[in-house]
Amino acid sequence: MTRDFRLFWAGQVTSAFGSVFTVVAVPLVAVRYLGATPEQMGLLVAAGSLPLLLFGLLISAWVDRLPRRRPYLIACDLLAAAALGVLILGLVADRVAVWGLALFVFALGVIGVIVETAYFVHLRTVVTDGDVAAARARLQGGENAGGVLARALSGPAALLGTVVPFVIDFCSYLVSALCLLLIKEPEPRRAPTQSGRVTRRELGAGFALLHQERFLRRLTPFVVGQQVVTGIILAVLAPFLLTVLDVPTALYGLLFVLVGVAAVAGSAVAGWLAPRVEVRRLAVLSYFGVAVTTALLPFAGGALPLAVGIAAFGIGLPYFFGAIANVGLTAFLTVAVDEETLGRAGVSLQLVSGAALIGGSVAGGLLAQQAGIRPTLWVAAALSAGTLVLLRPFRKARGQGTTSFDEGPHAAGTAADQTSSDAVAPEPVREPS
Repeated sequence: MTRDFRLFWAGQVTSAFGSVFTVVAVPLVAVRYLGATPEQMGLLVAAGSLPLLLFGLLISAWVDRLPRRRPYLIACDLLAAAALGVLILGLVADRVAVWGLALFVFALGVIGVIVETAYFVHLRTVVTDGDVAAARARLQGGENAGGVLARALSGPAALLGTVVPFVIDFCSYLVSALCLLLIKEPEPRRAPTQSGRVTRRELGAGFALLHQERFLRRLTPFVVGQQVVTGIILAVLAPFLLTVLDVPTALYGLLFVLVGVAAVAGSAVAGWLAPRVEVRRLAVLSYFGVAVTTALLPFAGGALPLAVGIAAFGIGLPYFFGAIANVGLTAFLTVAVDEETLGRAGVSLQLVSGAALIGGSVAGGLLAQQAGIRPTLWVAAALSAGTLVLLRPFRKARGQGTTSFDEGPHAAGTAADQTSSDAVAPEPVREPS
């Protein structure tokens, strides 16, 4: 790979590494230092997804129109660093409340919508078309490996001080911006495909694709159902680990090391399976695994080592299968959607699933407040099992001697010929954020 790609890789991996510290530290600060209730944790989770719901379509249409994307990626890195700087100063001065933490999460969410819309489309400007798939694999592998290391260090970092995890993330955004600035190859200026005000048709192009593409139309209800489950779990996960299981702060971050290992393993397995299994079938089978393994988490209990072990598998296995599903689904989307519409298509799918995540997180917080944390997890497990019914159309098609995977206006090839983008597929997330 070229020097420019290595810089791009280094910046994105460093940013992903730093972001894990914030992902782990936010609920830790909310629960342990601010005394957040389950209801407040549900609202905190919702704050991270709300920007997508409010601004996703407008931002994606705007990004799809941009003649260049690199300057905006650099600006987003600097804005995220500034948001972290404000939070760090607030923590040092002991002037942070739960609502302030929610505002911080909301700000990062807005920045994230811009980055996720532009990020992998920009990848094509630093590698040749024939190297895109290999570059995407290296990026995903590097980010997952960085996540493993960050999860191992996040607990000890929190012990050194409340602000330490956020300082690490602050530095990672500055490194990412610097790496993008050092890329030598000028980003080609694209001719604008649209001008003037954003039209309703332009905003609805992504939703139109979700309806017109047969595979996406059938799979989207399942993805939405799983996002509701994800929201419920995110709302109660930190209180469950820190108060119900009484996991020490030092072990809290280490618990997610196995989550990172699961993501790395899932990516590796996906890379091996992709040339052998049609990418849409790969996504469906992996999502089946997500739905089934989610039921493990409520079983965590007993002696601390046993409880932590069961919790790690209950959190990690959905991540393992989710990583595989993400490769299959995003590879299909990258082939099925042209570059001018890819941002809106991805955001439309994220918008639908994000709304479900918000609803699930708020409902999870309210339910936990009334019924308790563990019963809420059992409800999430039951709902996850119920989403398996939504995968039945794919099984029926196989039983009739045909397969729905080969139908529709777009036929996806193997992943060896494709790229994938985390920006256009909701991967099941089992970490508090």
